Amino acid sequence: MSHAALHVAILRSASLLVPEMQRSDWLAEWRSELWHVRRDPHGANVTAFCMGAFRDAFWLWRDDPCPDRHSFFMESPARCLSLLAALSALCVVAAFLLPAARMVLRCALYPRDLVMLSPIEAGDPSVQNGFLDPYPSVSRKQFESLRAQSAGQFTGLAFYVPARLPVETSNGKRTLSVARTTADLFRLLNIPVESLSHGKEHAYSGKPVFVPASAASRWNLPASLDGWLIEDEAVFAALPEQTEGFVIGRLRYDTLHNSQFHFIRLRERSLVMFWIVLVAFAFGYVFLAFIPSGSSGGHLRRIGPRRGLFLAAKTLLVLPIVMLGSLDLATLRNSLSPLYLDLAFFGGLFAVRWINADQRKRCPVCLRLLANPVRIGEPSRILLEWHGTELMCLRGHGLLYVPEWPAIWSGRQRWMGLGASWGGLFHRCGTAKVIPARQ
Repeated sequence: MSHAALHVAILRSASLLVPEMQRSDWLAEWRSELWHVRRDPHGANVTAFCMGAFRDAFWLWRDDPCPDRHSFFMESPARCLSLLAALSALCVVAAFLLPAARMVLRCALYPRDLVMLSPIEAGDPSVQNGFLDPYPSVSRKQFESLRAQSAGQFTGLAFYVPARLPVETSNGKRTLSVARTTADLFRLLNIPVESLSHGKEHAYSGKPVFVPASAASRWNLPASLDGWLIEDEAVFAALPEQTEGFVIGRLRYDTLHNSQFHFIRLRERSLVMFWIVLVAFAFGYVFLAFIPSGSSGGHLRRIGPRRGLFLAAKTLLVLPIVMLGSLDLATLRNSLSPLYLDLAFFGGLFAVRWINADQRKRCPVCLRLLANPVRIGEPSRILLEWHGTELMCLRGHGLLYVPEWPAIWSGRQRWMGLGASWGGLFHRCGTAKVIPARQ
């Protein structure tokens, strides 16, 4: 890039801070000054001069008398969508940087045939085997029965029992949260047992082998563990029949034909949580759809293609912000907090409310935020007069009247389109497009 192009790019970047109605004149003035600075015989620093445009633009924006200065970054539809896209990208990056959040997202890439099983009488398998407070629900007796009756439906089955046991580690004997299991579990997850035990003889000698939890960290299995205790089949079979644990298997077919067990795919454990956000969005939109059109907060019912596309784009960009933003906040302490469900659900409801409120504040023609609110009327005279707020499209497309309280004769917000004759009163609006007034 040449120096001249760089200087012009700096000025154009700074002009984004300038109020739109003054932007073209401001940019023309600075480009004129730039022309003179380049020909300065004393050799002024042209780049430093251009950087000063940011300070000038900031103070021009700061001293703008427009009362809607706080909505500068949301004013135009393109700027609004760009900001939402940036926030969405930020949430995605944060989710991949936080270890616990990354683990939740990784579950969506697990093989489809890898499942967690639980007895039908225990209820929803996504509760016992989920991310939030999982608990063992399958006894060893039930596991043996499942293996005997349905072994042909699986390419592999494994059982592990969480427990707190004294374990000999490199730092001495410590009481840790471990999962007692057999080598079948690691074969099922395609993890070589020999590499874990540092010697093939230890894997089958009958002596328990302690393996750190990091050995199977890529498989985020239910239960918070410090490690795994690989035991011999005979020792494991001597556990009491009522000992409860978790069952993991690989399905040979896509379904399980067993009247006593049901399953959840390991990859769906994270997707189940994201459904909470979709339910909140659906609930919010259904609730707004039943708001009477005559209420003071009612939306204009007619939605054109541009408004519909803008509404859909906002929704699609806000969804990952709520989903991943809630996940990021819930995993700040390197573990998934049970508050995730609350953050996701209420965050979804708040997002729907914001989307709807933002849509109501925009011009139906150019989709820019309406400005210059003016209160009209008095509360004591709503019997026969109108009392509310008038908002204006700064490009001259029309006026929106929002009633404060529903009057006897008018309770809806009303749009009044302005004709082409009003165009001269608005800066850079050209010929105003007319939308018929709706009562």
